Amino acid sequence: MLLPQDIAPEKSLYVIGGRIIHIFNAINRRTIDIKSLYNIYVTEFSKDELSFSYFLYALDWLFIIGFINLYNNTKVKRCF
Repeated sequence: MLLPQDIAPEKSLYVIGGRIIHIFNAINRRTIDIKSLYNIYVTEFSKDELSFSYFLYALDWLFIIGFINLYNNTKVKRCF
């Protein structure tokens, strides 16, 4: 799932995570609601259909590598 060989690269957690990092850099905010972040993702990358589950997997991966933290149970906070 991180580096899939049998599916499109757009479903890779590296690509999705990189796009989420790009969104954080573009909005220039440290904290954002998860649903708002997903809506921005879908708007910005509308050509690639992404389920909310895959989006959450990418957030999990970003949490594991220390890029984000859960804040107030509904928001994600950029760690650096």
